[in-house]
Amino acid sequence: MRILYGVSGDGFGHSSRALVIGKYLEKRGHKLIIVTYGQAYNVLKNKFNVFKIKGLRIIFRKGILKKRKTILSNFKIFPKNILNIEKFDKLMNEFKPDLCISDMEPVVPILSFWYKIPLMSIDNQHRITNLKISVPKKYLKSYLIAKKVINTFVRKADFFIVVSFTKNKILKKKTFVVPPIIREDVRKLKPVYKDKILVYLTRKNREILNTLNKIDESFVVYGYDKDGKKGNLEFKTKKSFLEDLRECKAIIGSSGFSLMSEAIYLKKPYFAIPLKGQFEQVLNSLFLKKAGFGEYDEEINTKNIKLFLDNLDTYRKNLKRYNPNYNEMFDVLDKTLIKINKIRK
Repeated sequence: MRILYGVSGDGFGHSSRALVIGKYLEKRGHKLIIVTYGQAYNVLKNKFNVFKIKGLRIIFRKGILKKRKTILSNFKIFPKNILNIEKFDKLMNEFKPDLCISDMEPVVPILSFWYKIPLMSIDNQHRITNLKISVPKKYLKSYLIAKKVINTFVRKADFFIVVSFTKNKILKKKTFVVPPIIREDVRKLKPVYKDKILVYLTRKNREILNTLNKIDESFVVYGYDKDGKKGNLEFKTKKSFLEDLRECKAIIGSSGFSLMSEAIYLKKPYFAIPLKGQFEQVLNSLFLKKAGFGEYDEEINTKNIKLFLDNLDTYRKNLKRYNPNYNEMFDVLDKTLIKINKIRK
């Protein structure tokens, strides 16, 4: 099967998932072209046949989602793709895809509609639209905004594969729920618990670092793209990330789905800091706390970090009881591709 695979370029979670799924699809004999931009383009360009586009951006200021600036910026960017129709027409006529897949990337679903090709959605964001979830009142506005954004990207698909920590009730037909996808490099790790605490920040935050400086613990900090030490903080670049992930006794970081999934897989307690205004990260954090795998707060201080560190043994005991089938995605994907073939015929 010839597959056109659209991957969101915002953050590393989408590209990490595409690496695993893309390799699996090629191993099964399918031919792939990945459509992407931004960070995902840099991750995937040397591993697959990649078609670069102008991507949508999510704009933050001081860790807060700026909704108006995000909308205005994307109104300028998105038409540049559509106006360059000859480029896409050449791609579609030369590659002749049998299937389109979208991981929160909106151009490929449009091409799927224009060229009447079956569409499959694979992501964790559609938990918000396709599954029944409990939304605390304080997050209702962010939830409704997230729902609208997700439906703007991919409202309709022939099949939805939703990656989720839990098997919530399905609200939309032709939706399949599977556990998180863990990249092979992480699955090979044999976790141990040393004294260090891994800190992963997607955006620089001086207040967080000042708080950690006051705590009598050793912190290994990623996200500043530098090596060096400042008191009890050791800054590192990505080359040693997997080793620190394997050895750390706990993690403090943003509430991104991929890193949280890897932490849970390795049975590492997690303190999550959801980005303000981004409901999908709030949803991850709510699960983390309810499952007893860690704690979360939009702001960190010495009190809540110390409370988290005092309860690491409890979190580890709870984590040991969580053992989903991490290979379920591939079984569901194979079965869904068979169904797509039937649609095409």
